[in-house]
Amino acid sequence: MADKDKGFKNKDFKSSSAEIISDLLSDPRVRQGLKYLGSAEFKAERERIRQGAGERLKNIRNRYRPKKRTPETAARERELSLKLAEIEAEAVELRIRLSELLEEEESLRRELGDL
Repeated sequence: MADKDKGFKNKDFKSSSAEIISDLLSDPRVRQGLKYLGSAEFKAERERIRQGAGERLKNIRNRYRPKKRTPETAARERELSLKLAEIEAEAVELRIRLSELLEEEESLRRELGDL
């Protein structure tokens, strides 16, 4: 008896599943969606999006990929960076000194003007 019930439930499940699928396929929106998914327009759009995503991924990989440098190039880069830092520090000192000289000039001109 249990086997008959099992077979009956299986057939009932199959027929109700078929009805559900049939109802879905008869829905105009579903048919329109299926038609679009099979269209050349959808395939072209999907390919365009895929290529765009591939390009973005490639750009990200290139941006974060470590630079390929020889030890000599890396040493030269460090040397130039240190030299640049020294020059920047010296430039700051010169700007401060220039500011002091300009203030002194302004003060002397005022004194001269007062005489």
